[in-house]
Amino acid sequence: MLLSLAGNDFLTFKEFYVEFSSGMNAVTGESGAGKTIFLKALWAVLGFPPQWDNDNAGSIEGNFEVDSSLSSRLKEMGIEIDGDQLLVTVSFTGQRTIYRINGRMVPRQIVQTAFRDRVEIHSQHSSVGLLDESKHHVILDHALRGEEILDQYRELYGEFMKVRREFDSFSVDPAQIEREKDFLSFQISEIEQAELQPGEDQVVEMKYTRYRNAQTLIDTFQELREILKDGELSVYNSLNDAVTIIERIEDFGYKKWHENLQIALEELDSLYSMVEEERDSLEIDDEEFTAIENRMTLIQGLKRKYGDSAEKILSRLETFKRELGALQELEERKEKLKRLEEDLLVRMKKTGLVLDQKRAARAEEIEEQIKLHLEDLRMKGAELRFTLQPEEIPRSYGISRVTMMVKTNPGMEFMEIGKVASGGELSRFLLALESALKDQLDLETIVFDEVDSGVGQRLGTVVAEKLREISSEIQTIVITHLPQIALIADRHFVVRKEQVGSKTVSRIEELHGPSKEREIEEMSGQIPE
Repeated sequence: MLLSLAGNDFLTFKEFYVEFSSGMNAVTGESGAGKTIFLKALWAVLGFPPQWDNDNAGSIEGNFEVDSSLSSRLKEMGIEIDGDQLLVTVSFTGQRTIYRINGRMVPRQIVQTAFRDRVEIHSQHSSVGLLDESKHHVILDHALRGEEILDQYRELYGEFMKVRREFDSFSVDPAQIEREKDFLSFQISEIEQAELQPGEDQVVEMKYTRYRNAQTLIDTFQELREILKDGELSVYNSLNDAVTIIERIEDFGYKKWHENLQIALEELDSLYSMVEEERDSLEIDDEEFTAIENRMTLIQGLKRKYGDSAEKILSRLETFKRELGALQELEERKEKLKRLEEDLLVRMKKTGLVLDQKRAARAEEIEEQIKLHLEDLRMKGAELRFTLQPEEIPRSYGISRVTMMVKTNPGMEFMEIGKVASGGELSRFLLALESALKDQLDLETIVFDEVDSGVGQRLGTVVAEKLREISSEIQTIVITHLPQIALIADRHFVVRKEQVGSKTVSRIEELHGPSKEREIEEMSGQIPE
């Protein structure tokens, strides 16, 4: 609820301060006095500032009562409120507009969010919340509060959107996933078929090198055999000759020499045996050499693709297996999400049908109440109807879009309420609607800007009574020319203008007693201007 509104150097107002009643508040004044500017001040504290072309600074302050709902909404946006009041300050300069909540600077979007669906301004020159088709379902849902079907549908829709968001997060298309799976499967198969062992590349390379140089080695080993033992001038023969010579002088103290020569012969025999064994091992087997050469080629091919060692190739194999497993799990998850999404769609449609039935039943009751209010407002034969148009896919509000349709006279076709051309007819429809829903809306404050436009004096008393009914449940501020409204208002304010030098200055004051009676008489035309 708006407790007070104050301003300094705000357009034509030098300064003003207004305290509102929790019931019905009337704002009157002649055309051009500044009532529209006062309305702009109301818009400003709700987060919708006017264009400021003035080089001078100005400000507006709105003081609001804080309930648990508003406190929770602000807390969600990171703003803690101590106490039961909230002060919204709007400072205007030539360059920028600054918003503060209880002294803390905030973006104006926070102010807009804080009072959305809590304060509503019905103006001939602005959008009206009740005319917003996207919110028409809310009217019926307020009337269905406590029905489990609403919570059931919202829970299903929440689950559905959670599944849809996860499903949409898989940005890779199925064809690409299949291509990646095929390529990974090929890589895994290629490495596994090789049956590669750790370190095998080094062993095969060594064998391949030896076999490739086998003839050179064989010739070298043959030459060594000739030198060591097989040739006429071999070391072996020379050593044997030396043994024969030493044996002649062995008894003369050279026995040690003979022993040393025997050891040399034994070492020479051992070396000769090693050369023979190595030479025999290098006998070229064409089939075996071809197998080693093919193995070498296979391993070199794997190295070029997957790493420069057997260990790195095998490590890549494990990586490929993990990636393939992840893709397979991804496909399985997508399939599971797809089935879950289809199941939720079926359940939402089924639940949505029940919700439609309950909305339709409640709509009939509200339509009858509105019809009675319209008759009171001299619109006999006019009707307001809620239509439920099925959506192609379930939405957050249900499986059908709710739209308010009206007809202004008997025999006319129904049309959307926002397309009503006559301001007077639209005002009466809104009055009838608000009167029927006054105890079902979550609004704290309703502002009517010249709701009597196009209504006329004869309906003034009826309009006033309807506004009085609304104000019994919701704080109501009415900018009006009708004396009947001003007469029964809990508080009556008048906007006047006066000339100060070359400037027109507006001021607003609350009326009591004789001053109020005089203003009402002037509004009724009983006192000549």
